[in-house]
Amino acid sequence: MSDFLLTFDLAPYHRLDRLALLACQDYNLGNVTDWFGSFRGGLAGLESRTYGVQTHFRLVHAWLPTRRSPLETEYHIASIFFNMDSAIECLAFALNALGFAVAPKCFRDVTDERQLTKIAPWDVSGRPTGVPPRQPLDGYKLVFPALQAHWQANRGLLDTIVEQHDVSKHREHIFEGGMARLDPPVGFYEALGIADDKAKQHEYWPMAEIILREAPKRARGSRTPQSAGESVVLLETVSKDFCDFINQSGWKALEDAVSNIHLPYTDFLDAKTKPTGERQAD
Repeated sequence: MSDFLLTFDLAPYHRLDRLALLACQDYNLGNVTDWFGSFRGGLAGLESRTYGVQTHFRLVHAWLPTRRSPLETEYHIASIFFNMDSAIECLAFALNALGFAVAPKCFRDVTDERQLTKIAPWDVSGRPTGVPPRQPLDGYKLVFPALQAHWQANRGLLDTIVEQHDVSKHREHIFEGGMARLDPPVGFYEALGIADDKAKQHEYWPMAEIILREAPKRARGSRTPQSAGESVVLLETVSKDFCDFINQSGWKALEDAVSNIHLPYTDFLDAKTKPTGERQAD
């Protein structure tokens, strides 16, 4: 992470999309249920949400010619966690659609509205400590085993993201404090006309380090003061881990799809080479 920028690698998702497009052709798995529309919609959601994470993360740490406030910081933090949580949900939705095309009985039915509401990241990883506990769907071990192992190894990160998002969405603020940046660009204060006014300069400081509330769902009466050390939850750490998680998920999903989705035709066919009797795909 350089200069408070997060870099998401979407290349494997674009390659996965092309594989899915090939799979949905009539001479391969077909697309009668429009599973491909659900898949591509989920990937589009993932891409827009990662853009949201990247944008809000940059802005909350950026030197801007506007006065900063804790309210603005909280707005950016809440937006980051919305986009993180939604990105994971969108990816789970996309993977379920592709899995359904391959093994319909092992994934949520994309033609059933009630089943669509049940799609969740825990379908991939399981959630043994949930209430009630959730077991992963059988299809992920069959079609996406490397991805599943990756998500299971990162259950703690997923729990943190969901918990922080839940509290910021439904309850209260999650910003506990932190440390400001003291490295303004050359000429920054001069352009604002406050080069000699130390009392006003701090109003423009962006954040360098943001502390989040540990165990934010805990009742206030049972909370203990947070102290420096391993127990402190930093937005910067969670965000970097999330970026790595999404990047690795893309490559593992692609690796799994190439290894475990077996198609009759591994290349796109033109009109002259399509199997006799097959309808030309859109």
